[in-house]
Amino acid sequence: MDGSFEFSMPSSFLKPRYSSRSPPYEVPYHIIAKRVHSTTGFVRNPECLTRNTTREDIAHACTLEVGPEHVGPASVILDFDVAVAGIPVIQVSSVKTSSAPVFINVTYSEGYPGILREDGDGPFPFSAGADTQRRSRFKITCAGFYESNYVQGSQRWMKIALVEGAPCSVSLNLAGFRPTTSNTPLDQLPGFFECSDPMLNDLWKYGARTLQLNCIPARTVPPPWQVSEDMGILVDSQRCNTYGWGSDWTDYKVEVEGMVVRGGLSWNVRAKGGRPGLLYNLKFSNTGGPPILESWHGYYDKPQKTLVPVLLSRTELPDLTLAQNQWYKIKTICTGLSNILVYLDDVLIHDLEQASTSVGLRNSVPAIPQGSIGFGAGQDQVCRFRNVVVTSVPSGTTLYSSGLNTNAVLADFGVGWNQFPYIFDGAKRDRYAWTADIIIGGQSLYYSTAGSEFIKGNIEASMLRSLARCNEPGLLPGGTPPGRAFERALNDTMFNVLNINYSLYLIMVLYDYWLFTGEADLIVSYWGRIVGCLAHIEALVNDENLLYVTGLEAGDYDYYNGTRDEIYTKRNALYVAALECCAIIARSTIINDIALAKRYESQRVQTVAAINKHMYNSESEMYNISSTRKVGFQQEMHAWLLFKNIAPTNIRQPLMRKFKSLYETTHNQSPLSFSIDTPNVPPVISPIMSAFHVLAAISTGNFSDAEHVLRSVWQPMCDPSSPHFTGTTWEFMLPDGTPFEDQFCSYAQLFSVGPTFILSKFVLGVEPTSPGYKTFSIHPRFPINGVTWAQGRVPTPHGQPIIVRWQKFDNAWRLSCSAPPGLKGVITVPSSLGLRPEGITLNGLVLDPETREVEIGSSHGSEIDILVCL
Repeated sequence: MDGSFEFSMPSSFLKPRYSSRSPPYEVPYHIIAKRVHSTTGFVRNPECLTRNTTREDIAHACTLEVGPEHVGPASVILDFDVAVAGIPVIQVSSVKTSSAPVFINVTYSEGYPGILREDGDGPFPFSAGADTQRRSRFKITCAGFYESNYVQGSQRWMKIALVEGAPCSVSLNLAGFRPTTSNTPLDQLPGFFECSDPMLNDLWKYGARTLQLNCIPARTVPPPWQVSEDMGILVDSQRCNTYGWGSDWTDYKVEVEGMVVRGGLSWNVRAKGGRPGLLYNLKFSNTGGPPILESWHGYYDKPQKTLVPVLLSRTELPDLTLAQNQWYKIKTICTGLSNILVYLDDVLIHDLEQASTSVGLRNSVPAIPQGSIGFGAGQDQVCRFRNVVVTSVPSGTTLYSSGLNTNAVLADFGVGWNQFPYIFDGAKRDRYAWTADIIIGGQSLYYSTAGSEFIKGNIEASMLRSLARCNEPGLLPGGTPPGRAFERALNDTMFNVLNINYSLYLIMVLYDYWLFTGEADLIVSYWGRIVGCLAHIEALVNDENLLYVTGLEAGDYDYYNGTRDEIYTKRNALYVAALECCAIIARSTIINDIALAKRYESQRVQTVAAINKHMYNSESEMYNISSTRKVGFQQEMHAWLLFKNIAPTNIRQPLMRKFKSLYETTHNQSPLSFSIDTPNVPPVISPIMSAFHVLAAISTGNFSDAEHVLRSVWQPMCDPSSPHFTGTTWEFMLPDGTPFEDQFCSYAQLFSVGPTFILSKFVLGVEPTSPGYKTFSIHPRFPINGVTWAQGRVPTPHGQPIIVRWQKFDNAWRLSCSAPPGLKGVITVPSSLGLRPEGITLNGLVLDPETREVEIGSSHGSEIDILVCL
């Protein structure tokens, strides 16, 4: 080979430490901060907290002190450089106080703005998959290790502060996290991508790091309750969690014993399906005042950005003398829409009129005629509950009873250890095992961490919850509470999302799982549920061969983007994509039902024709959002129509030009998810929708558009100087490029990792063409300005990766690749090189200059070197 055509890029990636997947375990260690950002008050030797040591001497400790000589709060803000996850831990080497105990607050935030707030960037009470709080309060009584009971799923920043009070000092040798997710170095992952553009390399890694934070091994999410045989459940500052089979209860009386250990206690009634219910919070005063009973409608007594609780009443109880660490009998009676009554030791302390005017936040709250019961604790509250009995009114039938003193209660309330490995939607929030987010996140996982067991866990858990069968039409659940116990009855009333789009996403996620792993066991196990789901959906097809859906079944993940009722074009595009997947599966040898395959293919063809006939608007020269929404251009819907080849050839390029209307009002001409003339939608830059946009641009040959979207949308996430930088990918952004909804935004979001698979699949050029990579394609077909070389490895289920290197020279292009023995692939010479190369050689042998495809794994062997002279 001519020396001028030798690869010039580094080749260290060719010897991966982990060839097929990440290691099954990592050596235990603590994650510590990289640097001290700042301090307030009296703080000595804060830099000690950036050294990984457990030495207990004060000389190697950070000391925080408050007292007469050091007025004001003492705190230190630590910077971990990138987002990390784990269970918070501190090591105290010394504590001095005139009035024990001492309290230390440790707060967390993904972005820097959040760490400046008292409660960090939380709370997040939606899911029991992590600490409700973004602040841990440690009660320090002596030297030693202190560890939180709960996971903090994603944060770059940590603030440690002494809670002001009596003069005291505390010396810390350690402050960090015990990891709960993988921290394998990104260049040692099974998958790898590198090219001549550093920004693209970083972007691939940020997606991979986001995946690491969201992949949750089995039994690593601790329960929010600690159970004692004698003392019931202990709850520390956690949202109420409800009994999992009680959402249909109507009239009942719930009696329980409660104890305030510190601050107060909370309980729920009439909480339905994991959604907000009536919440009571009994608060003990720190200053000797009377106890206070608050009633709320919501998840928690502190607001989350999109889950703001409504305060219904606030009542002082001056006639009650209550003490901490004493048991009290709490009785709550709910009958119809009558007033809800609360008794404490048989004394009536509250009489709540339903649907009454609320105090302060909103004008009214709807009456709730049914729902379950739950237990929790407000912020900085620690409490216990035991011996609960729920009886029907007026029959007296026992609906539920428990001593709350064995681990079985965790399954009753769906808050046990996670039984499956899961991939969460967001590492900070929601921390829920949704399936829709995997439609983008899954492919990026297959190209990087190769942790397919996490996707399998989500699929398995959702399928197990489905009531659909071959002869019983129904939908597929959109996700699973992390702590659900699957030995229990499947007719639970825990939080569940049953809609058409989420069911279709899950079908496509299962298809991708089969394609990338080659494992057919999930398809074999759950094919009947898929058939039953498609039967349910088919019943909603109208006379025009389009899905007509209303109500809750019409939902989608972009809940903020207006109604999707009736004929929604995107839903019909998803239906086409899912039917294509199911037709392929039905024809495969694992199902071998040709008649069913033909039926799905026929329905697919009819739906495609109907979309183009009834939803294309010839006046606006684009597709209507829905049958009732005909103004505005929707980014994601048009992307699906293009990259799934639903839109006819003659309108594909005009439609691509329409996307430019999305660039007009953003900080760097990145696309909004809807054009600015679209009614009733917020201006949002959406990475998941933009990933589909990139796919549409690539599929139509609009490579400059694809590059523009790729760079502009993800550029703010790649800026290390940004106060929001976390080395991970964000959920949404405002037109100015800052995170949407402020610190509520998930900074490590699964559905925003699209560039990781886009770069491996289209720039490096590798993808499976049959399940498990038995056949595959190598076709670099996304030319990016300035990218002159790319290299990487793509994990396969065969123990070794597919390795590809290509480079463009002044007058040549070279590709070298290798694949595991037994696999067969086709290498396609990129059309961007020109119509007629001057010559092509394969492993040194001269080929016909017209050659465009070369086989690998056949007569040419499993290692190929192609040189194209231009």
